[in-house]
Amino acid sequence: MKKFDLPLYTDTLFAFAVSSLFFLCVFRFGLPFWAALAAAVPAGAAAAFLLWLWMRKRHAGRGERERDARAAGDLARALALRTPRQNAALIADSLNALRAAEKRRTDEREGDGAQSADAGKASPSPAEGKKNAAPPARAAGGRVLADGRALYPLFRFEKLTADDLCPLLREGETPKTVYAGGYTEGAAGLAAACGVELKGAEEVYRLVKEAGKLNEVPALPAAAGRSGWHRLLRRESWKGYLTAGVGLLVFSLLSVFPLYYVIAGALLLAAAAAVRLFGKR
Repeated sequence: MKKFDLPLYTDTLFAFAVSSLFFLCVFRFGLPFWAALAAAVPAGAAAAFLLWLWMRKRHAGRGERERDARAAGDLARALALRTPRQNAALIADSLNALRAAEKRRTDEREGDGAQSADAGKASPSPAEGKKNAAPPARAAGGRVLADGRALYPLFRFEKLTADDLCPLLREGETPKTVYAGGYTEGAAGLAAACGVELKGAEEVYRLVKEAGKLNEVPALPAAAGRSGWHRLLRRESWKGYLTAGVGLLVFSLLSVFPLYYVIAGALLLAAAAAVRLFGKR
C-alpha cells in the first residue's frame, strides 16, 4: 500500500491559501470584494494544482532520504571523534552481524525443503561446514580484514584528501576499501587510478544501521549556532515570512494606496513559499 504523503498535501494547501489571498488582493483593484473572492479561489486552486503536479515526484521518498542523509552525516562526524581502532571494531562487528543474519535467513529458507530432499543423504560434518563458511571480519589495529580485503575507517570532519590515501597505498597489494564521511575530487581520482574502493557516509550509515549497531556510537555533541543568514533561509522561518506577507495583504484591503502593500506582501509570500519548499532543515 502506498504511503500517504502528508507533506505534499500540506504544501499544496499552503500554496492554495497563499495564492488565493494574493489573487484576491490583485483582483480587488478592478472588481467588488465578493467578485474578486469568487475569482481568487479558482485561480488559487489552479496555481496550487500546478504546484502539486510539479512537486509530487519530488516529494516521493524525500522525507526518508533527508532523514537518512542527516543521520549519515551525524554518524560520520561522531565517528570522527573516535579512534581508528574503535571504528574498525564497529565495522567488523557490523559486517559479522549482517553475515550472521543472512546465514540465519538462508537456513530458514532451506529448512524443511532441504531436509525432505536430503533425507537419504549424509549431512556434512561440523568441521566441513566451518571450512566452507566465510571467515568473519576481524579488526586488526586501525583496519578490518574481511573477504580478502583490508577496510580502513578514516573518518574526519573534513573530506578525505589524496594525501590521506597515500599511506594506505604503500601497505602491500591487498585490495583496499576506505570508509569516510566524504572525499575530495583528488582523493576520488587517486582511488580510481589505484583500484581503491571508496564508501561514503550513507553507505557506512546503512551498514551500521542494518547491523543494529547505531546505539554503540555516542551521540554527536550539539553543534554551535549558525549565522543569521542561515537562520533566515531555514525551512522553519517560513512562518515569519507568511505572517508578515499576510498582514500586508490584509492591510492592502483597507488602505487608500494598496499597491505598495500588495507588492511587499507578494514578495514576502513568495519568500515564505520558497523557504518552506526549498529551505534547509
